[in-house]
Amino acid sequence: MDSKAILIYVALLALVLVLAFIVLPPPSSKATTAPTTLAQPTTTLSNATSNSSQTTILPINNYSSCISPTNNASIFNGNFSTGTYAGWTSQGLGFGTVPTNLTYANSQHAYYSVPWTGAGTNFFATNFKGGLQVVGGNLTSEAFLVTEPYLNFKIISPQSSQLYVQVLHNGVPTITTYFNTFTATQQGGNSTSTFVNASINLLPLICQHAQIRVFAGTTIVSGGANLNYMAVTGFYMSKKPISTRGVIVNQSVNLTS
Repeated sequence: MDSKAILIYVALLALVLVLAFIVLPPPSSKATTAPTTLAQPTTTLSNATSNSSQTTILPINNYSSCISPTNNASIFNGNFSTGTYAGWTSQGLGFGTVPTNLTYANSQHAYYSVPWTGAGTNFFATNFKGGLQVVGGNLTSEAFLVTEPYLNFKIISPQSSQLYVQVLHNGVPTITTYFNTFTATQQGGNSTSTFVNASINLLPLICQHAQIRVFAGTTIVSGGANLNYMAVTGFYMSKKPISTRGVIVNQSVNLTS
């Protein structure tokens, strides 16, 4: 092959290479084009302080870090077994300076010769002072962590706007409950001296600190005598309520606190 033929061959080869480069995309262009991937949807549980337009109330299982592993959780001096109001603050004269000793009260026929029954403990708090007199006042527990969904206790109380049990949060009444144990007293018992089981739902305050307040006001009834007293004892938290059917007559819940 002469030199002229070689030059023509080289020129044609160069032309083919230039055309191939123009028509075909560069090898790197395919590598830089990634397929589109959609993010997987996620579910977020929000709380009242988030910016979400929806608020989800978490189920109790999500509070495993504070829920008691046992069925019941005690409240300090919840049954006044110390014989004092240790862990409680008494205001006014109503509940006196110490709880009532049930054994001593019954031995002295302190309630119209009818024994106190159903307390399940030897001490209780009451604003009954004997005779035809009751005195107003309130009794407030120290703060405790709510680790169970129910507050259980024993109570004697007629239905009255001046007698109720409250659960406080940050010192503000959150749950207020009125009772009438007279209609719920077991058959054969004396309604005015027989303790009845009661429960308050604490779930709105689960894993938060709360206090118990027992309030007893005074009301003058027909004849000038005031027998609307209350008595309480045996406070503890539990996974199960024990409330006697019909004992709660009214309850209000305020969660703004």
